[in-house]
Amino acid sequence: MNLTTNRTRWLRWLAVPLAAALLFTACGDDDEEPAAPEPAAEPEPAAEPEPAADPDPEPEPAEEPEPAADPEPEPEPAEEPEPAAEPEPAAEPEPAAPPEPIDIRLVTWGGGKFIDFIDLYVAEENGYFAEAGVTLEQLPGAGAGDAVRQVVAGNADIAMADALSGFFATIAGADLEGIYCPYTQNWMTMLVNTGAGIESPEDLRGKTVAVTSQASTSKWYAALLLADNGVTEDDVTFAATGIAFGEALLGGQAQAASTWGSVNWALLEAGGIPEDQIDDYEIWQYEQVPGPNDVYFADRSWVDENADGVARFIDALERAKLWIADNPEAAAEIGSRYAVGADNMDRNLAVIDYRIQMQSQGPGVAENGMGWCDVTTIQDVADQATELGILPDAADASAVISNRFVN
Repeated sequence: MNLTTNRTRWLRWLAVPLAAALLFTACGDDDEEPAAPEPAAEPEPAAEPEPAADPDPEPEPAEEPEPAADPEPEPEPAEEPEPAAEPEPAAEPEPAAPPEPIDIRLVTWGGGKFIDFIDLYVAEENGYFAEAGVTLEQLPGAGAGDAVRQVVAGNADIAMADALSGFFATIAGADLEGIYCPYTQNWMTMLVNTGAGIESPEDLRGKTVAVTSQASTSKWYAALLLADNGVTEDDVTFAATGIAFGEALLGGQAQAASTWGSVNWALLEAGGIPEDQIDDYEIWQYEQVPGPNDVYFADRSWVDENADGVARFIDALERAKLWIADNPEAAAEIGSRYAVGADNMDRNLAVIDYRIQMQSQGPGVAENGMGWCDVTTIQDVADQATELGILPDAADASAVISNRFVN
């Protein structure tokens, strides 16, 4: 029994430290405790297939609109702007200064104020010269050559002459410029008495030809016609008769006359030659001169110094020419009050009709305008006159004729 009791006591003493050791182990430091293994991740479930679209899906309800924002407060009324100041009335434009006055002395080839110069009278009567600041003095000339001589001598500013009369002066050394051709078509003619046996230019040998003067368009054109047909000045007699052609022809002092359109009308239409003798007369055209019959010549230095005034003079003339073309009867009445011997209105109208044609139908006019001096045609005439011995030397038309004032 003692042995059994001692064994029991010894086992109790042994159990106490053993239990304490077990307890100490169970309550040890957490940091030293090994981490429990993480459980394996469960597999994700397979995605369920999307349901098939409903063949007739119901429309989704419309989204409710967001509530409207509170209205902004009305702006306070702007202050009324001050009324704009009334604009000051525009200053009235100052009246244009009147053109610088110019006095022009124009000498014509005629010995007086003939109806042939109708544009000069209309420009005066209608105030075109006054508006242009031009005061015109028309001087008489004893033919175109005399008109040019007066310009060269300083007695006139502008000469109305044919191209050959101008070339005689330039060949002699005058520095002239042809500035304008008031009539661009020739109307000079030869009126012959066929009753005296004259049927061609050759028949004029030994005969007398009436001309306005010995230095005139009338003389030069007659000489050109004769020379072109082999007849020289020595073969004929030129008689200076002014415009008294009818008296010379009817009186037997001349068998032909170098005339122009208005003279022919007076002789053959207005009774200058008796009706029973009219059939004895025939008109020959100067085909050698198809271009300008009249040229305005002036000293070149005078033109340069007065270019503006010259341009205004020509503009006034052109206004008159256009007015005449639109008002021939009124122009004829004006002419009757200005021109010498222009009391026959029928004759006035006939001359005006001639002039209208001459200012609008010459070479180069349609392309370049009224007043155009066709240099090519004028050069041809000069060359003929030189070759036939009428001009003493060659003339360069392009060096004399300028056309610088043609609009």
